[in-house]
Amino acid sequence: GNEVSCVGAQALATLKESPSLTSLTLDLQPPRIVHSKQIRDQGAAALATLKEAPSLTSLHLNLCRHDLTCVGAQALAALYSAPSLTDLTLGLGNNLIRDAGAQALASLKDSAALSALRLDLHSNCIGCQGAQALAASKGPP
Repeated sequence: GNEVSCVGAQALATLKESPSLTSLTLDLQPPRIVHSKQIRDQGAAALATLKEAPSLTSLHLNLCRHDLTCVGAQALAALYSAPSLTDLTLGLGNNLIRDAGAQALASLKDSAALSALRLDLHSNCIGCQGAQALAASKGPP
């Protein structure tokens, strides 16, 4: 596990300034200890600015166990507007995401650029409305 805090996430977000960055995988899942450092919503918002990376086509973020709430999920949903991003994986299990966060993340399916989207939302607080939004995001059968 990693112990990247919000400040570390903000530092990693500066990778958006690299004109040749095309693919990025960040496995930032912290260790299973009670007082480990966490990215939280502010760090998620910083990582969402990776949408500004001009050549980024593939982004895989594992942010499990970072106490992300709907605010963090909504910030990450802004990856919708990344102009060149075609492949997105968000590992968001074991957080505090509720319906509003799931609904925001479901909007990612409407991104014109994305051709592959994977969301891991296990062990969150998502209810019926969030589940319905995610189910509707599957597109036509």
